[in-house]
Amino acid sequence: MSRETSDELDVSQLLAHFQEITGIEDQNRSLTILEEHGWNLEAAVQDTLNEKEGIRAVFHEPSPQSYPPSSSSQSPSPSPPPSSRPPSSSLQQSPAVRASQGLVVVRTWEWLLNLAFFPVRFLVTTAADVLLFVFHLVFGAYVSSSPVHFVFGYQPSPARNPVGDVQQFVTGFEAEFGHAHPPFLTCSYSQALEQARQELRFLLVYLHSPGHQDTAEFCTKVLCNKEFMDFVSANCVMWAVGVNTEEGVRVSYVLRENTYPFLGLIVLKQSRMVVVERVEGLLPLRELVPRLAVAVRMNEAELVVERNERARRSVDQSIREEQDRAYQESLIADREKEKKRLEEQRREKERRGEEEEKRRKDEETASIRSHRASLIPSEPLPSDPDVMHVVIRVPSGERLERRFRGSDKLEGVYNFAHSCPGVSYDFTLMSNFPRKELRCMPDGGPLLSELGLGTKCALYIKDNSE
Repeated sequence: MSRETSDELDVSQLLAHFQEITGIEDQNRSLTILEEHGWNLEAAVQDTLNEKEGIRAVFHEPSPQSYPPSSSSQSPSPSPPPSSRPPSSSLQQSPAVRASQGLVVVRTWEWLLNLAFFPVRFLVTTAADVLLFVFHLVFGAYVSSSPVHFVFGYQPSPARNPVGDVQQFVTGFEAEFGHAHPPFLTCSYSQALEQARQELRFLLVYLHSPGHQDTAEFCTKVLCNKEFMDFVSANCVMWAVGVNTEEGVRVSYVLRENTYPFLGLIVLKQSRMVVVERVEGLLPLRELVPRLAVAVRMNEAELVVERNERARRSVDQSIREEQDRAYQESLIADREKEKKRLEEQRREKERRGEEEEKRRKDEETASIRSHRASLIPSEPLPSDPDVMHVVIRVPSGERLERRFRGSDKLEGVYNFAHSCPGVSYDFTLMSNFPRKELRCMPDGGPLLSELGLGTKCALYIKDNSE
């Protein structure tokens, strides 16, 4: 079998396995997810299940391009980039296209084989259901380590109440082994991964199998030991669940443990949550703690780098926020200055307008007074037999005096009052004796002699503008 045919078979096997676990029937979508996760089945399954629960991806951040695995390698890591591969006509097509071409033939053979072995599969499936039911009666729920799961194609579904499953384990653990144990996170597995990712700490996962022969000894001599509890408190956060629960089955399927007790040490490496140490089976405390300590020391550098990077990003963010704050303050100050400048300009414009209006009115008033003064009849001599002595009191208290002839019209007295400063435009002349208003006729009359004021009269001004 050629290298390309082997690659296509590996891709088809990964694709079939991925679709069985996740329940996704769309082949193109499944291929896309596997490519985005570098053909890492564990990471792709975990992130897909997290997405169904509404939780962000914690195992992998999609890279620009990924390649299918080679049949000569058991590692799930992506192949080298195209630039480092030898040129070949078979590499001109993308991995997804080549996989889909090979998949047509493979899936056809699979369909024919499934059809041929349908009676056998029916009998095996029935036997598996019976066997699972027996395990359920014996152990209280599903047992993830049973070969039945893998031989008969058991597919774990997302847990309906993962937090409840974890709390159920903690309650049962404390009831059987006491309250002296490491602090367990009471959240789902995905949430525990996210918390460890955010806090940049190691996550220690314990899968608890109630029916295993070594479980009780491990819980008593290891988990409840003060040395182990001190190690956990100093180096990591711990999450645990029973494999006889839905959440335990799901996590067991992801971590692929072989036996119990099982401990998995997970840490953030290159933006992915990776299992860096697996402890399977009963191990004495004097060997377990040093083994975990070595794994912590070997991978602590990754967290130190990430902490430094986060600190640098935090400092950069603080600097940017300080710069933005300073810019906003400067912008506000500039806006205030501009507002004050515009306000001063407005006031200056209003002041100039008021001054201009006042000057115009003063000029207009002066012109009117000058015109009215030109219309005042000439003042007669005191010895003139028709002379009348008129005294006018203005609102300011000033007295205006002038001689008029009895043959002069009342308009002449109004023009005389108008020509004097301090007198408004709109006023009426009033007499005291007799008390009455003196109003001009359209022709300027009546004559002063017709008003019956005598040769000496005192008038005052009534301001109509008030």
